[in-house]
Amino acid sequence: MKKNVWLYIALLLVACFAGFQAVNNLTATKAEVGESQGLDAKGLEKIVDRANSGQKRKSTNVKAPSFTLKAWDGSEYVSIGGKGKKPVVLNFWASWCDACSVEAVELKKLHEQYKDQIDFYGINVTTEDQPENIKAFVTEKELKYPILLDEHKHAADLYELHSLPTMFLIDKDGYVVDTFHLVDQLELAEKIERLAGK
Repeated sequence: MKKNVWLYIALLLVACFAGFQAVNNLTATKAEVGESQGLDAKGLEKIVDRANSGQKRKSTNVKAPSFTLKAWDGSEYVSIGGKGKKPVVLNFWASWCDACSVEAVELKKLHEQYKDQIDFYGINVTTEDQPENIKAFVTEKELKYPILLDEHKHAADLYELHSLPTMFLIDKDGYVVDTFHLVDQLELAEKIERLAGK
């Protein structure tokens, strides 16, 4: 009987060790492929406070999470994150969102004006949208910047998305310098102009 108890304890220890190793390997694999952590919420609050107070924008300590998503037309996968040649505008949207529709008109104009200085990306929160509606929205609004599909809300979760539309402005070093929801067209133009001037 004692022999069986020790055998069970030994098997339990081996199983626990194997489970521990599996979790460690999974964590290491995620780190190796560059799966990013979410935003620093406290740092993000400071960015919003600074932006709302009109203080000069500067690089922050809030690193923009990296992710890779498929283009809406299936043509390619696009990776976003880290240092780049240009600042980045990330616009999270859905076709059913009336505010997103209003904002898309202004973003189209700003993209045309600043496309040589800023990379624009539309991130469709696809779990809350239909493919035919996405296509109709992009076609009707004549959007020329890349539209990416967040099919599993991976990017939305990384960026702690709570409402649509939500925009993130990211500097060339890969840090978030501003985030906001729908703003009037003059304020949006000012924010994009300042991002281009960084």
